[in-house]
Amino acid sequence: MTQTTIILSLAGLILIIINAKKTGRHYEGLKSGLKQLINATPLIIGAFLLAGIIEVLIPGEFVQNWLSKEAGIRGVVLGSLGGMLLAIGPYAFFPVVSSIWATGAGLGTLVSLIAGWCLLNLSRMSYEAAFFGVKFFVFKLIFSIPFSLAAGFIAYFLEAALL
Repeated sequence: MTQTTIILSLAGLILIIINAKKTGRHYEGLKSGLKQLINATPLIIGAFLLAGIIEVLIPGEFVQNWLSKEAGIRGVVLGSLGGMLLAIGPYAFFPVVSSIWATGAGLGTLVSLIAGWCLLNLSRMSYEAAFFGVKFFVFKLIFSIPFSLAAGFIAYFLEAALL
């Protein structure tokens, strides 16, 4: 986490310097970023609290039977299904996934959970159907299911082979 913070801070500093030299609008960018931080902070705090509670509340035997490396195919399928049903934004999703990982979930389950959330998320159904049509949504769903499962299975087999 510290390495990521250092890299992002350096990238931000470099962009501020470049922006200051080229356009002189770096203060506008800093004010805009501060506004976004102020607006997102309550959401991020809530997401981390939720993630911490999930980490404590998920029973160890549930993780062992349904989400761990030993769960195998069942974990990958459950991960894709869970990702499809989790109707939350990235600020909440990734802390929740991190807490599921900390409880002992397998790599295949987590990869399929993330892939399912990215590809199959039903919370976007109304937008996709409205803008692209129901036919598009159905085809996207049908074609995305194998990709979500494949990502999970690849991660599962790599974890079994390498770790």
